[in-house]
Amino acid sequence: MILEGGVAEALDVVGARSLWDHFAAIPDRRGRKGRQYGLPAVLTLSLAAMLSGANDLRAVFRWGRRLPPEALFLLGLEQAPCHATYHYFFKALDVTATEAVLGAWVRGAAEQDQSLGHVALDGKRLRGSAGVDHDGSGGAHLVAAFAIRLGGVIGQLQVAPDANEITAALTLLKGLPLHGALVTGDAMFCQRAICQGIRDQHGEYLFAVKANQPELMADLVLAFGDAFPPGAAQSAQDERRRPPVR
Repeated sequence: MILEGGVAEALDVVGARSLWDHFAAIPDRRGRKGRQYGLPAVLTLSLAAMLSGANDLRAVFRWGRRLPPEALFLLGLEQAPCHATYHYFFKALDVTATEAVLGAWVRGAAEQDQSLGHVALDGKRLRGSAGVDHDGSGGAHLVAAFAIRLGGVIGQLQVAPDANEITAALTLLKGLPLHGALVTGDAMFCQRAICQGIRDQHGEYLFAVKANQPELMADLVLAFGDAFPPGAAQSAQDERRRPPVR
């Protein structure tokens, strides 16, 4: 996958060991006056606050203000940022580069093995990202790849408003080292292009097939015979014969 500007530069630090080192590689898009607090320090403080239960910027701010001087010193800070600083900081943060760096950090444990193992692919709407009066279609819809053995998300993409999870999954998988990996997912991802893309990267796949793809299901029933449960073949054939809904 061809990466643009800051993302490509950020991923040059893949060999670094600590999460702090990876944070330091994220391009800082803030103006000179807005860099009173270092980017790695603010991200590390925010992450620690969220792991401690803070679920919004005000809670992160309050958690940081309760830190003792010794903890702030370890982050290179004389005092914790104010509430407005977090707002402007995250508004300016390069999200694409940050996601790429975090994915590289999680994948670091697999770099020597040259295999991610089992990778679970799934799409979800980000909790709390939609307005109070949304109709169920608002908010940030993400497709993520979760490495089971590593216990973390190794990559994710936001689904464009005019696209679907299939398109986002294709783009996401092209940017992951899938050699020797097994990619799993629900029936949504049982698409020829996705399967071929995984095979092109020398990975394996295991996707569910449902009756809403009757021709494919009938072919699988025919190929595997008794491996399918009783009635599966007839159900697939009935679904194939059913007239399309107009």
